[in-house]
Amino acid sequence: MSIGALQEVSSALTRLSPTLLFDSAVHPDAAVSELGALSRGLILTEERIVLSDGRALLFINPWTDELWTAGGEGGGPGEFAGSGLEIAWFRQQDGLTAWDLNNDFRLTEFSDEGDVLSTRRLDLSHVEFEHWTAVSALGAVFDDGGLLFLDGGYSVAHDAGGRFRKYVVEVGTDGGRRTIAEFAGEEGSTVLFGHSTVVSVGGERIAISDTASEEIRVLDRTGSVTSRLPMPGQRVRVSRYHLEAAREEAQARARSSHENMVEQLHTIGRSTEGLALREREYRHNDIAPPIDRTQFDGDGRLWIRHYRLPGNDKERWTVWDGEMTFSVDLSGGESLLDACGDLLLLRIRSGLGVDRAVIRELDRRTGRTPCAQSARSRRTR
Repeated sequence: MSIGALQEVSSALTRLSPTLLFDSAVHPDAAVSELGALSRGLILTEERIVLSDGRALLFINPWTDELWTAGGEGGGPGEFAGSGLEIAWFRQQDGLTAWDLNNDFRLTEFSDEGDVLSTRRLDLSHVEFEHWTAVSALGAVFDDGGLLFLDGGYSVAHDAGGRFRKYVVEVGTDGGRRTIAEFAGEEGSTVLFGHSTVVSVGGERIAISDTASEEIRVLDRTGSVTSRLPMPGQRVRVSRYHLEAAREEAQARARSSHENMVEQLHTIGRSTEGLALREREYRHNDIAPPIDRTQFDGDGRLWIRHYRLPGNDKERWTVWDGEMTFSVDLSGGESLLDACGDLLLLRIRSGLGVDRAVIRELDRRTGRTPCAQSARSRRTR
């Protein structure tokens, strides 16, 4: 197959073993067994996972229950500002790097036992981004110090149906900005079942998935297309039930966003006078997009989530490892955090909003696949 040719793939359904190899709810330490809001999780190695509960980082050996903690609120080394939800994580050799936008644009490297290895502030004041919001969209930290951002503009006309151009850019150690790829942004927050482009970074590979397209492009750091694979998922016609449910969900998100903004303004002492929530008018596409999320795992495989219609709490993922694909179904309440080899780190959220982290295993007839050793030397989001 020539480089950049559309890859022919087939996708067999792989089942998950019902046995839980790890369950945070039965961990002997309350910091793990009584999680507040599990926002992120990574499998660093088979012997180490890390979970984020607000500003706290929990490094755990899932087989022995050994626990190391890091993070916390503050401005000191290894501490975080804000709610913790804004913190970006990047896998690195024997640990992770955390980027705290609210803490003076700080990058902090942690060992796999939570020790602070280094910390530095990113000075982005001289970078000529297309739009100022790019500073909050750090997508990768490369081994040579290069940084990857998602850049691009936004306008009120954006909600009128246009898809503004956005960019994958690299900022070098000298502060120079170089465009790696250009893509179409989302249709807008008032477009139900709108199209968007999902971007994920794994090592030095970038997957760009425009939901209006019939393919997913995988690029290297230079911007050259190294692989093209058919878009998985189905383009389902939207029913009246789906439309009403989507409208209710969009209105709830708008209310929540407005409440959070008002709370943040109160926190910093800004006036909220005249800042009332305005009712929005929504339009919709008749056909739903095929996918809504992608991510690279610890072994460099690309996980692609099929679009979830309103009312469907199950997830189907198609997984591409460069040569072939398989699919995995997650049951209601389960969400993928990370994967490595045959291990899946999942978040399970109860009907009362209580989170727990579990590890399940792919049930393969051909024997167990361990985590790749290369996961220790790769940085991904």
